[in-house]
Amino acid sequence: MNVDVLAFGAHPDDVECAAAGVILNITLQGGKVVFVDLTQGELGSFGSVESRMKEADNASEILKLFGREQLYLEDGNIKNNHGNRLKVIELIRKYKPRIILANAINDRHPDHKKASELVSEAAFLSGLKKIVTFDEDIQQEKWRPEAVYHYIQDYFIQPDVVVDITDVFEKKMSAIKAYESQFVSANDSSASGILALLSQIESTNKIFGRAINVHYAEGFTVERYVGAKNLLDLL
Repeated sequence: MNVDVLAFGAHPDDVECAAAGVILNITLQGGKVVFVDLTQGELGSFGSVESRMKEADNASEILKLFGREQLYLEDGNIKNNHGNRLKVIELIRKYKPRIILANAINDRHPDHKKASELVSEAAFLSGLKKIVTFDEDIQQEKWRPEAVYHYIQDYFIQPDVVVDITDVFEKKMSAIKAYESQFVSANDSSASGILALLSQIESTNKIFGRAINVHYAEGFTVERYVGAKNLLDLL
């Protein structure tokens, strides 16, 4: 199985908030994208594990995902250890993505940076044949993606790459709002904070869009420089 993108998030809704636009650009053109939620977001102030799972399914439908996986790591205590790296490697080798998306390299929520490091290291180690993993008792082949991109979340980070999402911005916001417990129906005392977060997402996408003269864009950092056969391919 080969997918175009395997997108990891420490919590359900991480990828939607930061990278749903680029996901829609791919899936609406027939590309295959799979999300991996590292935790169930069980420490979240609003909603429950059950409600967030249902909301994730609704968001997945809007985004036309090929699939979605849950690793059941501990929310608030994501560890970059051997066991967790193997779990991530197994999924990378299962789906054989061209590109991996991962959490921001530094962010307000400590899980985001930890998830970023976990996925980044697993993506490299997945290409080493002496690390042995299995899928339903069948030994997996090594696989390393062509690139790992880190999306930008709460903290502003200078992006290395920005992608135009103007045509799908409203659909992106619909995917975010599919998490009703987090962004729509939270109690009144938190309503201003929720509106501020939605406004921040829109403002950040506008800032990134301005750099390439479009209305909205999403930004990413890269771990290594991007290669091309022709400079025109980078436009």
